[in-house]
Amino acid sequence: MALEGRSRFQSDNIGSWTALRARRDPHRTALVCGDQRTDYAELDRRVGLAAGAIREAGVKPGRRVATALKNRVEFVELLFGTARAGAIFVPLNFRLSSEEVAYALSDSGAEVVFVQADTAAAVTAALELIEGEPPRVISVDGPGAEYVGWREAALSLAPHPVRPEDPVSIVYTSGTTGPPKGAVLTHGGVLTNVENYLADWDLRRDDATLVVNPIFHVVLYILTVPLLYKGGKVVLMEDFDPAAAVRLAEAEEITVWFAIPTAWQMMLATPELEALDTTRLRFVGSGGAACPQPLMDRFAELGLDYRQGYGLSETTSSAMTMGPGDQARKPGSIGRPFFHVEARIVDDAGKVLGAGEVGEIQLRGRNVCAGYWRKPKETTDAFDPDGWFSTGDIGRADAEGFYWIVDRKKDLIISGGENISSIEVEQAVVSHPRVAEAVVIGLPHERWGETPCAVVTTVDGEELDPAVLIAHCRERIAHYKCPTVVITVEDLPKTATGKIAKLAVREQIATRVDA
Repeated sequence: MALEGRSRFQSDNIGSWTALRARRDPHRTALVCGDQRTDYAELDRRVGLAAGAIREAGVKPGRRVATALKNRVEFVELLFGTARAGAIFVPLNFRLSSEEVAYALSDSGAEVVFVQADTAAAVTAALELIEGEPPRVISVDGPGAEYVGWREAALSLAPHPVRPEDPVSIVYTSGTTGPPKGAVLTHGGVLTNVENYLADWDLRRDDATLVVNPIFHVVLYILTVPLLYKGGKVVLMEDFDPAAAVRLAEAEEITVWFAIPTAWQMMLATPELEALDTTRLRFVGSGGAACPQPLMDRFAELGLDYRQGYGLSETTSSAMTMGPGDQARKPGSIGRPFFHVEARIVDDAGKVLGAGEVGEIQLRGRNVCAGYWRKPKETTDAFDPDGWFSTGDIGRADAEGFYWIVDRKKDLIISGGENISSIEVEQAVVSHPRVAEAVVIGLPHERWGETPCAVVTTVDGEELDPAVLIAHCRERIAHYKCPTVVITVEDLPKTATGKIAKLAVREQIATRVDA
């Protein structure tokens, strides 16, 4: 008898993947985290029990399960366990302010949130800001941890039937105006994303990767999920330490390695690098921010094949990539579309532009999100009737299909791999009683790629103490979003319509900083 509107294939549910892999490679190492080594048989056992526990806790299919966890085994088992139960996984960036964490919990309607000792305080503070019934909090470690006993007492659950277009995760991405938006990723989209990496990054069953950046971001879907699908080994670093990471890469015989440029700069500067057998590394990759040329030159000196990736939360990470040798002949390019991704450049009217013409980058593919959670207007604005997604990035393409980003339409600042909305920071800046007007731009930073710079005018015309404004902002937004540079000017340049001319501000400040 056919399922009513549901797939008849269990493998459509990504929560089935650990079972399928455990049948083939039960004793192969799946995850390494600290002293904990988990093979595929054990991972699948824990995923099944996690799914059963989630269902027994009253979380029905389609409901939301949140996590505030670092890179650890429980994060992975809850990702697949939530999917297996037919629920929707909501990873939280616990580094955000209490207001921002509370917003994600409220907006998603999460019924359960998993925490660890290091993140419990952040979630507790957020829960105090939530109106109505807060989600149930379950700790995975530390005093009073109930997760292990709760999971082990459950009955293992078989994969809930889903369609490829059904939601599997909500990843919150920084908005340029207003609150953040939750990109709704689907079961089928995650599979297509995996296929993209298998096709273009040539991932193998004998590969091992080390994850140093937080997997509560879409970085989860770059190498972690694809390698677990393929049967490789994923080494999770709970707290990033550059020297320890290089030692771990050597000890675990890492073959494919992705990190944001900031992390790479820190790791390549350690003395431990001398002991790393770089010949074992098939390739290294980076994304989340533009890779500085000196860093790419350093990869070349070490004889490392470098893969640059461009993607968004909305594309489940994969959008563009550079292949072997492309970087040398296409400097500055973000690459060509991944295997199952279409791309084009359009003008403001939606007309498709030709090679060399500058316009907005649009993407289409099964890996692109289904829209924004509970935001129909924003979803309609982001997608055209044919399914093309507007990235907000301004770029150009050449005749070979390589793309370059010219500017960011949304004025996002990317610092250390984190997306920072300049408008959100501006709102915090102008809330200071002495600030009359403000604009926030990204300044180049040797370590972080970019750093927020606030250019302000004051109500009294006197210079504002940068430390005072930075402290003011830190009370309102996450610390990493706060300006690190504050410049007071007499006037801000305006357009003919009276809007602040951001490009003119950038040019003005660049001259001032260089001087």
